[in-house]
Order: sequence, then structure tokens, then C-alpha cells
Amino acid sequence: MRKFIFLLAVGCLYGQDNPAVTRERVRAAMQKLQWFNKTPNELLYLRKQEKRELTADGTVKSTTTLLTRRDPWDERMVVRVIEKDGKPLPADEVAKQEVKLRRQVEEARKKPPKLMNEEETWMDELPDALEFKMVGIEQMDGRETTLYEFHPNPGYKPKQSRAKAFEKIQGKVWVDQLDTEVRKLDVLVMDTISMGFGVLGRVEKGTHFEMERKKWDIGVWFETWQRVRFDLRLLMVKSMRQEIEVRWSNLSFRPPAKMIRSGS
Repeated sequence: MRKFIFLLAVGCLYGQDNPAVTRERVRAAMQKLQWFNKTPNELLYLRKQEKRELTADGTVKSTTTLLTRRDPWDERMVVRVIEKDGKPLPADEVAKQEVKLRRQVEEARKKPPKLMNEEETWMDELPDALEFKMVGIEQMDGRETTLYEFHPNPGYKPKQSRAKAFEKIQGKVWVDQLDTEVRKLDVLVMDTISMGFGVLGRVEKGTHFEMERKKWDIGVWFETWQRVRFDLRLLMVKSMRQEIEVRWSNLSFRPPAKMIRSGS
């Protein structure tokens, strides 16, 4: 879900009044993003996730938190769990995690370079499947942003089954005028989206996603916060209502290779 929403956000970056110009600019942005996703991501950060189980009326039943850290491991990156529900990971779990991470890194080295597959190429249809409209200019943290609304393009016929998801979303995106970056995003699912013909799962009508980004002190744009509230039915049986909120901090660049010690 997060990858889908993020790609949607980038697609909205170039919304203009001329639909033809908009679509070509979105197409160029998507091609650039797909290339970027295949290159190593050199960012390190802390990521705190809070998952809330909700009742039918939205009352919080239970809450779990997970704090992870993205670290370098030789030429690759790994994600370490460092806290669960506000408590440091016990020593025995730390040891097990290091063994698991080492195995993952070794297995990743043996795999051939990943090729673009259908799960990724269906996103190429985004520029044609959605329409964008500029509705105003807003100030956010002292920076001017352009607000766009987006909704399905009624005349578009999806080429791949996964692209039918674009027929069921609408929302708003705020774009920083100076850097042409997504500053804020608000997406609503208007109708149920089935995955794997409904066997693997369904994203129910009413799912709501919000995200905010900023230009960090290190000079890059990256997420600061996101939240998704959803009903999800798994394997046609289990139904869940959850709210997941994520916050990022301590963003930095990967240090030079000579400073990195495996598993440190």
C-alpha cells in the first residue's frame, strides 16, 4: 500500500491545466521514479510505527509500537528492530535478529538483478488513468504549495488488471512550488479494491491515507509522517479495522564504506 500511494504522489507532481501536458509530465516523472527505485537508497533513519486496533466505531482497542533503524551492512542496507512497545529488544532477540539479517544479506547477494515485472509496470498507466486539477495555492511552513485534486479518468480503460485500482481512488496533493516535491497527500478509496481476485485480500471502501513530507536538513525531500486507516478482509474470512501511523527521524546519509563494519 505504501509504495502504491507514494507512486501516486509522484504522479501528481506535474498536474497542470492542460491535460495532455500533464499526462506527458507525469509519464516522465514515473519513468524517473522507476529508475530511482532500482538504485541503492543511501538514506539512514529511525522509523517509529504505531499500530492501533479499532472497534467498529473507531475506538482504540489496543496499541503496539515498533521502533526500527535502517543501517548499512557492507554494500547493502538492513532494518533492525531496536524497540517494541517502548522497551529495548532483549539480548536474545537481538542475537537472533543479527543471524537472520546476515542470512538475508547473503541470500540477496546470490540473487540476480531484479527485472521489471507486472507488479511494477502496471503503475505506468497512472498518468492516463487519473485526471488532475489545480484548485489553489497554500502556505505550508512558510513555503508556497500548489494544491491539486485528482480523480479517475472516466474515459480510460486499464490495460492490466491491477491498474483498475485507479478507478476507485480520489484525493488531494500539495506540491512545493520551489522544489516541485509532494508536501502533503490525502487519498480516499471510494470502492473496494480486490487483490488476487479477492482471495488474497481486499482494501475496503473508506480506506483513508494521509502523508506529509519535508526538505530535511541534509537537503533531500523525504516523509516525516503518514497515517492510514482501513478495513481489511484477509482470505475471505478475517476482517480487521486498523490505524497505522508512522513517523521518521534522524535522517542521514550512509557513511563512507571504510567506516562501515558488518553487523555493527
